[in-house]
Amino acid sequence: MDEEHLEDWEIRLIMAEVVYTLEKQVKRKNWQISSYLTTRAHADEIRELFGGGVTEVRPDDWQPMAEIGAKTRLKIRDTLVVTEAEDEAIWASVKAEFADRIVLSFPPQLAFGTGGHQTTAGCLRFLVDAAKTQEEEKWRLLDLGCGSGILAVAAVLMGAREAVAVENDPLALKYARLNAERHGVADKIQYVEGDAIALTESCAFGQFEMVAANLFSDLLIQLFPYFPDNLLAGGDVIVSGFLTSQTRSVAQRAESVDLPLADFQRRGKWVAAHGNKP
Repeated sequence: MDEEHLEDWEIRLIMAEVVYTLEKQVKRKNWQISSYLTTRAHADEIRELFGGGVTEVRPDDWQPMAEIGAKTRLKIRDTLVVTEAEDEAIWASVKAEFADRIVLSFPPQLAFGTGGHQTTAGCLRFLVDAAKTQEEEKWRLLDLGCGSGILAVAAVLMGAREAVAVENDPLALKYARLNAERHGVADKIQYVEGDAIALTESCAFGQFEMVAANLFSDLLIQLFPYFPDNLLAGGDVIVSGFLTSQTRSVAQRAESVDLPLADFQRRGKWVAAHGNKP
């Protein structure tokens, strides 16, 4: 589709809970949306609903790994640098270049969250700011929809004594565990495969100084009523995964449960937000 219709298609797919990727090749005018599924039957269902075609790909090809010499990096405030390079030598060179910062290595994998996407970057910015207000080894993070585990890893490296990472995709959890091991923080992160709504409704892990959720707007709206019970007084909530057109509904829902969102960051069509429990 062309640029003019891109946001309409994104909203349509998000509302239908279809996970997708976007691609625009150099010198091409149109965008392409792809959805990667595990069975031909599911792919045919999506094709019948939205059109397009079905192509079989090898699992290793569905999301290409970063090139050996990848230079992609993201700087977060004066604290974090995220590189997509997986090669240990490149990671070491970035660490040497930014010796005064925490350097994360999150190459593209079969799990969301390299730091390059606007929603992840927004969450990281708010996480850095919130971490600076916490006492070392005195705070915990609940990361809902952890994907690659980048927020949990960053939190522990910035001083959290523990992070609880919740994800309903077992493949994503596999990569989250591997990423934590690569960064030397696996002993401080508890991984839970399960439903974020059920787990927060029951306050399964007690109360936290910080809750982060990088999820679609409809799921955030369902989760907000349970956030206050999972947060300590004055605790931080960090949310993203919603479009600019959905900001009002997300903010209104947060306000309705006495958890007002006070800070917003927009990156392209995507928004991240931060608030505190009174």
